[in-house]
Amino acid sequence: MIFVAVGTQFSFNRLIEYMDDWAAEHDESVIAQISDGSYTPKNMEWERFLNGEQYNKNIKEASVFVSHAGMGNIISAREQQTPIIVMNRQFKLGEHRNDHQADGLKWMGKLDGVYTASTQEELNQHLSHIEKLQLKNTISTVGNQNLTDYIADFINDDLTK
Repeated sequence: MIFVAVGTQFSFNRLIEYMDDWAAEHDESVIAQISDGSYTPKNMEWERFLNGEQYNKNIKEASVFVSHAGMGNIISAREQQTPIIVMNRQFKLGEHRNDHQADGLKWMGKLDGVYTASTQEELNQHLSHIEKLQLKNTISTVGNQNLTDYIADFINDDLTK
């Protein structure tokens, strides 16, 4: 099973449409949390929102977790030992307030078990090799110093603009 989640603050129709297209052509079960998006999936199970228990259960049971590029989901995937494919929302498409998710993809892809996609082609490429997506190490709930430093720098940069 593939679990797809877009978070609760913003819809992400593009990711949901891409995954719905993929689900139409593959036998793999896909379950999606779609938020308040205007696109209604036709080829996968979906809910607008899930409670925390069901959300975490889906992550744990998934062969891969496909998500917006949010740190909370990356941490959850690593805690559940599930590989994750993250796709960034794009400011130019009206999907977010800025391009911080695109900026984050540069370092997210260096994390163990985190695979990045900016386009439908990149997403499909990862999905065509699900069996090769791996997570070698879990993450603790104690902060990683590099991540902590990156977030601090990001916040400080925003405050000085």
